[in-house]
Amino acid sequence: MLSQRSKQLIASHNAPFELALACGAGLLLGAACAWFSPLWVLGALAGGGLMLAVLRRPEIALLGILAATSSIVFEDRLPLIPIGVGSLHIPDLILLALLSLIVLRWLVETDFKIIRTPLDGPLLTFYGVALLSTFIAIFRSSVDFNLAMRELRAVSYYLTLFIVTNLVREDRQLIVLLRGVFLLATIVAVVMIAQFLLGESLQLLPGRVEALYTQGTGYSGITRIVTPGRSLILLSFIVTTATLVLNKFRPINMLSFLQWGLLGLAVVLTFLRSYWVVVSVALFLLAYLVREHDRRRLLGWGLVVMLLAALVLALVSYKPDSQAVKLMRASFDRLATLGSQRTLSEDSLQWRYVENEYALRQIASHPLLGLGLGARYRPFDPRIDYRGMNWDARGFIHNGHLAILLASGLPGYLCLMWLSLAFLIRGFRYWRCISNSQMRGIVLGFTLAYLGVLISAVVGSPFTSWSWTPLIGIMMGVNEVALRKLFSRGQSPAHADNEWPMGSSRCAT
Repeated sequence: MLSQRSKQLIASHNAPFELALACGAGLLLGAACAWFSPLWVLGALAGGGLMLAVLRRPEIALLGILAATSSIVFEDRLPLIPIGVGSLHIPDLILLALLSLIVLRWLVETDFKIIRTPLDGPLLTFYGVALLSTFIAIFRSSVDFNLAMRELRAVSYYLTLFIVTNLVREDRQLIVLLRGVFLLATIVAVVMIAQFLLGESLQLLPGRVEALYTQGTGYSGITRIVTPGRSLILLSFIVTTATLVLNKFRPINMLSFLQWGLLGLAVVLTFLRSYWVVVSVALFLLAYLVREHDRRRLLGWGLVVMLLAALVLALVSYKPDSQAVKLMRASFDRLATLGSQRTLSEDSLQWRYVENEYALRQIASHPLLGLGLGARYRPFDPRIDYRGMNWDARGFIHNGHLAILLASGLPGYLCLMWLSLAFLIRGFRYWRCISNSQMRGIVLGFTLAYLGVLISAVVGSPFTSWSWTPLIGIMMGVNEVALRKLFSRGQSPAHADNEWPMGSSRCAT
């Protein structure tokens, strides 16, 4: 028998309806277990619950996309969900769910308005041209369907910009998103350092984990790590540098300085000279753009770094065979190759020269729509290919700018440059207007980092890499959210210094 209190509790919660609902759910669950494996049913329930939780916190969902595409997760170990005409990864489903949520809220909620930004037009135009070029190539059977869909998935992650601008509207959401980005980057950096200490025998990270070779010289005990998470560490290192320079010194800044050191060491461990050039350009522009007292702070942090480096060098100099000494020697040797004529004859650059020759011919032959995403633009060439390769390199090119020209023609490339210039101009024009120093550093850092993406794309392919495209969309979206908050009261940039609603303590990462 139920107690009187229990009866009242059930009655107060509309017991007949809830009992009927529970019975119906139980019957459906029993039928599902009869038709499918209980493990599949349990997985579906867990996945459904996770999806509902994720949709309630879009910023967490965005971090889930980054964790799957740009961190320590192995892409080939992600489960595939068949959809009849192919398959999708879990981050693809999250992206589709979030985009659908925007449409659903717009249709259902009367007070939900679609946020428009100056970046929407160029992004949608670029995406539309890429879609058109690819579908025409598929219709003409000039590109493999699966390869085209794989590349289209990567380009679709640019749409994270709309998710940020339309679903990340509150200060707390923005703070969670930014803290999550920097936390993921720090995790990647720590695992990279652990990978370096362990060597290449046990691979902890996806991507390339290999012994370092520079101009034919091998470095024993030095592991080069080129992981998908390199996009996060490069971005976060530049942003953390900007925020340290623009923030007044506080004891908590020492934690940020420690994080900065981990990220910087991780950038070194990639041994990507293009990243080192990007960091140098970003530091130079940062010193040029900031005010005099911030420039003095940058100089002060630089002196701290040099003193710490000298101390470490003095401590390890007694062990010339230690990993620390070998790492410094290998780093200086590789850095010195930037000014060496021998660098032009390196195999990696010769490979790029051959790729560029084929690419320029195809671009001249298909200037309007290109070949479509995923198309093979060159034949087998024994100068850069060999029998038994574990992947088909005929559709890959290291130059990101030429990759877009190949895939979507001159119109697609011009649209991407339109998007890029709009983002850079808005970032460099308005970052000073944000009164909160933490957010000001983030906006400037994102702008400098994207300028670095454009530079590194000469020898890399970030524009079509799914370790970069979600991050590009998110950084563009964050800057637009910051600027929208800045101008939400209709004030001009010149009078907006005190209108930023987020206190510096709430923005700290």
